[in-house]
Amino acid sequence: MQHLPPEIRTQLTEQKKQCIFCKITKKEVPGKIVFEDEKTIALLDIYPAVKGDTLYLLKEHYPLLLYASPEESNHYFSLIPQLAKAVKESMVSTAVNIFMANGQAAGQQGPHFLSHIIPREENDGFFNFHFKTGKTINEEEKNILKKNFPHLMNNHFTKNPAAWHKGSGERPSFLQSLAKEKEVVYEDEKVLVVLPSQPVTPGHIEIYSKVQEKDLTKLSAEDSRHFFQTASVAASLVFEGFKAQGTNIIVKSGITDDNKSGRLVAHVLPRKSGDKLDGLNWEQKQPSYDLDSVAGKIKDKCWKVKLEKEVKFEIEVKNKEEKKSEIKIKEEKKESVNEIKKQATTSKTNPDKIKDEIRDAIERL
Repeated sequence: MQHLPPEIRTQLTEQKKQCIFCKITKKEVPGKIVFEDEKTIALLDIYPAVKGDTLYLLKEHYPLLLYASPEESNHYFSLIPQLAKAVKESMVSTAVNIFMANGQAAGQQGPHFLSHIIPREENDGFFNFHFKTGKTINEEEKNILKKNFPHLMNNHFTKNPAAWHKGSGERPSFLQSLAKEKEVVYEDEKVLVVLPSQPVTPGHIEIYSKVQEKDLTKLSAEDSRHFFQTASVAASLVFEGFKAQGTNIIVKSGITDDNKSGRLVAHVLPRKSGDKLDGLNWEQKQPSYDLDSVAGKIKDKCWKVKLEKEVKFEIEVKNKEEKKSEIKIKEEKKESVNEIKKQATTSKTNPDKIKDEIRDAIERL
């Protein structure tokens, strides 16, 4: 929080005192925690959209993710694929949604930003993300997006240089037809950003991964960071450009009733009060099943969730230990061989005794 201006830090510090999620993080209030590390925490939603609905948030108190430092947001975005995989596996589901709400108009329930990781499958009866299309966007609104999106992404890469970024990159075969059907507003080596032909609301943007066709959980930490950072840039653009009061980022991955193709895509929606998109949110009610049992299953799958650099460090430590062990074994063998030679050369007794000594040394080796 030190990167923020003093007046904002003061406001957030006061908010923290009453924030239920901050109290759970500090263990002042019990929560069904399934994962935590130095910067983030994940816990089961006690009023879930579906069974296994998991809340993922930064431990530091930020009402919106844009308040977080680059280091915090990078850390946050990096872990989403691994956590989504843990939730999917524990619930034995085939698909997953990520739901982010920025602002009360977008359905944000409290002043602590968080994401819902929602396990999904076909015929699961969850229709909240079954978008009703048919809206239109005029040329002026299109130009706001087409002119400003590349500019904002250039600013992003200026502040966050990436060795892999050289230009628009090659377009994978699974996105060739889609790019012809929809208007492209931005493209780089990892993402394709388009305007849907029938938007949910003016300003609706779709972001497709050029790395993974369908499976969010297979994105690397770097690919995940860029995918969600691009979605965040899109959310900022439509918020300002369309004078919105909030934004939603809804990620679909895998085949569901509202994602028949199974494609991995992030939908970014500008939101306003009375925009008739309240159906995106679900009724908060306690489930009939045992939440502790569900939390236990997800927690059992989250033990291996780590940043890539942490995994790399563990591998390096393991390799060093194995190398030390190999050196130690070689030294012990060398000492044993020297002992055999010493006994053979120094012994002046009868040949049988020499043979016995050599046999004993070989057996010890």
